[in-house]
Amino acid sequence: MKRTLILLTLLIMATTAIAQNFPDTLREFRGVWVATTKRIDYPQKATTDANTLKSNYITLLSQYKNAGYNAVVFQVRPAADAFFKSPYEPWSEWLTGKQGRAPVPEFDPLTFMVERTHAQKMEFHAWFNPFRAVATTQYADVCANHISNTKPEWFFSYGGSKYFDPGIPEVREYLIKIIVDVVKRYDIDGVHFDDYFYPYPVQGDNKKFIELPDDKTYQKYKGNFTDKAAWRRNNVNVFIRDCNAAIKKEKAWIKFGVGPAGVWRNKREDPDGSETNSLSAYDYLYADVLTWLKNGWIDYAAPQIYWNIKHQYNQFEKCVRWWNNHAYGRNIYIGLGAYNQENGGANGWNDPNEIPNQINITRKYPNVQGIITYRSTTITKNPLNMVTLVKQKCFNRDVMMPRMPWLENSPNSPEATIIKAPRQYVVHWTDEKQRALPADDKPVFYAIYRVKGKNPDFVPSQKNFLKFTDNCDLRLFHKGKAWFRKKFYTYKITSFNRYHVESAPSKAIIIKYSKKDRVE
Repeated sequence: MKRTLILLTLLIMATTAIAQNFPDTLREFRGVWVATTKRIDYPQKATTDANTLKSNYITLLSQYKNAGYNAVVFQVRPAADAFFKSPYEPWSEWLTGKQGRAPVPEFDPLTFMVERTHAQKMEFHAWFNPFRAVATTQYADVCANHISNTKPEWFFSYGGSKYFDPGIPEVREYLIKIIVDVVKRYDIDGVHFDDYFYPYPVQGDNKKFIELPDDKTYQKYKGNFTDKAAWRRNNVNVFIRDCNAAIKKEKAWIKFGVGPAGVWRNKREDPDGSETNSLSAYDYLYADVLTWLKNGWIDYAAPQIYWNIKHQYNQFEKCVRWWNNHAYGRNIYIGLGAYNQENGGANGWNDPNEIPNQINITRKYPNVQGIITYRSTTITKNPLNMVTLVKQKCFNRDVMMPRMPWLENSPNSPEATIIKAPRQYVVHWTDEKQRALPADDKPVFYAIYRVKGKNPDFVPSQKNFLKFTDNCDLRLFHKGKAWFRKKFYTYKITSFNRYHVESAPSKAIIIKYSKKDRVE
């Protein structure tokens, strides 16, 4: 399954096997969250015009690429509606201005965005808000066939919004069906949830948090649970566990990640908590991220550490260190609150080097393999010259995606041969034995290595790396000008799968050149 995405590596001068000897920054997830709720980032304004929607995305994507990012985390389902052609849910009001109204001429934005993102050698992670159904019940444009109207018993209202009730088994099954449909029909690289599970608590007039209205659900489905908070956490745990299993059953290579609140629990709440003073995901959103990491139910966590380096209560590096120490073998990508530098960067965010310094802090910790920036519009605005400084100081070379060994399979070695033709040699290799393999095991691009002389025992390394390609041959042309000083060169080919895992090399191919042969 040869995909343009993997040609990110055409720009990289390192292979998977080699990268183990290089600084960690040769493998780094550099994502950007693109929010569509209330058109925070995309589109610029509601429109049904397909060409405008396409143009908006192309412009944004170019900005991300130029800024050095290699992944887009795009909000495709903000509130039980869709930025794609869904058989189950209506078009989003934040796309076309009216829920249920399609772009004209009708096209599938998700297909378009995935293809364009891959053409830029970037990954596309589809971001879902699974439990939010109506963002603002007072103003929302909810069409008649919206799930909140056809299945009203599945929902509760809280804080001016409407939410799926996570305690209802049929709700969890429905949401997984929505997600698996996208996994099945689109060539996405990942599925992503943010921090919204049970809703953030809302204060009443007495300044106390208003209780969630799910007592009837609790009484019906509590089973052996005597503590409502533990029951709510279990509902979310079951959903995450089952969602991961369903995704991997459909496509084993899809990465499943969550961007939780930056604090799991504070140390005052749990001895294993962080030295922070913030609303915790575990106690208030019922999101037990550590259980998900320990059990391997998610492939990465991207905690939203939206505080600055000198924050009084939640110092950035202390938070990063805590997550690094609680990765449990999974990848950690730190969520950066770059939006805080807009409007002059108040409240300690006025240092132009804040974000570059934060990125460099993340690189000190071995279990932290990247970052995700919130929000996309901040990259467009470039407040305090932030984007320029990040590009110069942190993203000044291209990188591979981080490894996920639990997903990886090593591809087979290519079978290479040489063909002599007039005025050229052709080194050709095949992957015939691998065409019956699952898509995630198949080679998607190749690396070519070369050394001078007859040396069939040479070991591929950075020193003798020649190029990456998605083709299955290398053509060496006679150009009429002396280029080689020796008559013999030896080549080896390796293949990579979509996890960026490199195979063992092919057998050596030795070519004898005339004095006027050169490599094209």
